Amino acid sequence: MSLAKKFAYNSLIQLIGKGLSVVFGLLGVALITRYLGVIGFGRYVAINNFLGIFAILADLGMTMVTAQMINERPADQSKILNNLCGFRLLSASLILAVGLLAGGLIPYYRQLWPILVILAASYFFIAVNQVFVGFFQSELKTDHLMLSEVVGRILWLAGLIITQQYNWGLGGIIMATAISNLIQLIIAWRLAARRIVIKPAYNQQLWREIASRSWPLAITITLNLLYLRADILFLNWFKGEAAVGLYGAAYKVIDVLTSLPFLIIGLLLPLLARSWAAGQRARFDFLVSGAINVLIVVVCPLIIGGQLLARPIISLVAGSDFTAAGPILALLLMAIAGIFVSCLFNHILIAINRQRVMIKSYFIVAITAVPAYIVLINWLSYWGAAIVTVYSELLIAGLSAYWARKLVGWRWLWSVTGKVALANLIMAAIVWPLRDWANRGASQLLLIILLAAVSYGLSLTVLKVIDWRRWQQIIKSGTV
Repeated sequence: MSLAKKFAYNSLIQLIGKGLSVVFGLLGVALITRYLGVIGFGRYVAINNFLGIFAILADLGMTMVTAQMINERPADQSKILNNLCGFRLLSASLILAVGLLAGGLIPYYRQLWPILVILAASYFFIAVNQVFVGFFQSELKTDHLMLSEVVGRILWLAGLIITQQYNWGLGGIIMATAISNLIQLIIAWRLAARRIVIKPAYNQQLWREIASRSWPLAITITLNLLYLRADILFLNWFKGEAAVGLYGAAYKVIDVLTSLPFLIIGLLLPLLARSWAAGQRARFDFLVSGAINVLIVVVCPLIIGGQLLARPIISLVAGSDFTAAGPILALLLMAIAGIFVSCLFNHILIAINRQRVMIKSYFIVAITAVPAYIVLINWLSYWGAAIVTVYSELLIAGLSAYWARKLVGWRWLWSVTGKVALANLIMAAIVWPLRDWANRGASQLLLIILLAAVSYGLSLTVLKVIDWRRWQQIIKSGTV
C-alpha cells in the first residue's frame, strides 16, 4: 500500500475509532454521574485525580519516546520495543506503589485504600499499553490501536451498567474500569505480537538511552502535574466533594475532548520524526503547517459552539443535578485552545529530539499556577480553579509555540484563520437563535449540534480551507 493510501486509511480509522471512543466516554460519564450524584461523583473524581498524579508520572512520555526511537532505527524495532516494555513494567510498578503508599498516609484516601489498589492496577494496565500505542502509531497500524480501544470502551460501559443494576457502588465502577483496561492491554499485546516477538528485556545501553530521552519528559510531566492536577486536589481540600463533583463533571467533558489532538498529532509524529531524521525539510514543514491547519479547523467550533450550548451539553452528559456546571464548562473550553496548541508543538519538539527546552517553560507555569490555585479556589471555589486552568494551558501553549518557532521556524496560517473564523461566524449565526430550544431535551440539542456541524463543514468546503491534493503530493514524496 502506498504511503498516501496508508495515511488516508489510518486517518479514517483514527477518526472513526476516536469518534466512537469519545461517544463511549461521554456515555460512561453520563452513567457514572447519574448513578453516584454530585457528592459521590466528587469522590470518584478526587480518588482518580490523586492516583492519576502517579499514573501520569509513570507515563514518562513513553508513547512519544517509543515512536521516536522506533522511527529513528526501524531495523532495531523488536529490540527497542522489548526494552521499552521492560522499562515500563518496572517504572510503572514502582511509581504506582509509591502512590498507594502515599494514599495510605492521608486520612481521606486511607479510608478508600482498597478501591485505590484496584485503581492502581487499572492505571498500570494503561501505562503498559502506552508502549503499544507508540508502536502502532509508528507502524501506521491504527486499526489495531482502535480495535483494542473501542473493545475496551464497550466492555467498560457494560461493566458500568452491571454495576448500576447490582448497586456495587464506587468499587464496582473502579473494578469495571480496571477489567476493561486489562482486556484492552491484552488485545493490544496480542496484535503487536503478530508483527514482532514481545518479550520484555533489559539491555543496559538501551535502558540508559530510554532514561536519557525520558527524563526531560518526566520533569516536564512532573511540573505539568503541579498545575494539571492541583485544581481538584485543592478544591477537594478547601471546598469539599460537592464542589469537586460540579467542577469534575465539566472537566470530564474536557478530558474526553483532549483525545482529539492526539488523533491528529499521534498519527503525524512518526512522519515528522522520519522527515526530520531524513533531512526532508520541505515535507516536514508541510506536515507542520497542515497540522496547524487541521487544529485550527477543529478547535474553533468546539470553543465557540461550547459557549452557546455548554449548559444543555452538561445536562445531557451528566444529568439535571449538574446543570450548574454548564458555565464552568463554557469557561474551561477556553483551555482547549491551549491544550491543542501545546500538544502540537510539544510533539514537534519531540520529533526533533529537543524536548528538554520545555523544562523551563513548565517550571514557570507551575510556580505561578500553584499559588494562584490556593488563592483563587479559597476565594472563588471552582471558578477560581477554572480560571487558573485556562491561564496555565494558554501560557504553556504560548511557550511551546515560541520554542517550536525558534527551532523549526513554523508560520501561522493567517489566511486559513480568516476562513475558519468566517465559517464559525456562519455556524454561530445559525445556532444563536436556537440556543434556548436546546435546553428542552436531548433530541433538540443533538439536532442543533448536527445542524451546526453540517453548516460548518459546508462553509469549510466552499472556502477551500484544506488542500487535500497538496497533502497527497507531499506524502507521496516520502516513504514509510
